[in-house]
Amino acid sequence: MKLKLLLAMAALVVMAQPTVHASPIIYQGNITVSGPAVTGFVGPFGWFDSTDTPPVEFWTFFGIAGRQYSIRGTRLNTNLDPALALYFGTITPGTDYSLFDPFNSFDAVQLVANGDDEIEVPGPFGDPFVRLSLPRTGLYTIALGGAASDCPGGVCPANGYPYSLTVAVPEPSTLPLLLLALAGIGWTLRRNGWAWR
Repeated sequence: MKLKLLLAMAALVVMAQPTVHASPIIYQGNITVSGPAVTGFVGPFGWFDSTDTPPVEFWTFFGIAGRQYSIRGTRLNTNLDPALALYFGTITPGTDYSLFDPFNSFDAVQLVANGDDEIEVPGPFGDPFVRLSLPRTGLYTIALGGAASDCPGGVCPANGYPYSLTVAVPEPSTLPLLLLALAGIGWTLRRNGWAWR
């Protein structure tokens, strides 16, 4: 009798549990390298909490192996603490958001780098910045979300915090270009017989 009662209670507990609806990962779009910043909204804690809304957002860009790229996430509200992860490849359409892992490879993407707190700014912690030479040519995925954001008065905005994201190929600095120009002028003068005496 006790066993039947325990089984009945267990069945009621299981049926009373709220149903969890799967939420697929959706890309926001493609980023133009060295083009304008893209913008969006993310929840304050999506980096560590897959139930945070709005969740982490995903973007793609095409990268070339061996070329150096700079990726920067910028908070547009001082309460946001953004973090980003760079992956090689794209996530399989329909992949459930609960599988997202900001610190490891998952689904069809391979983790390349993470960025969090590299640039000091007002607000909690810092903004993410990654500069690296890409290991392979192809499509890359960037995930950006809130990590340890502030919610003043314990109330987080329902539509999340705004951010911007850029991917750029850094321009060479002016000093090496100036030195190269002076070396070229010196070589030309020497070649034409204008040696220093």
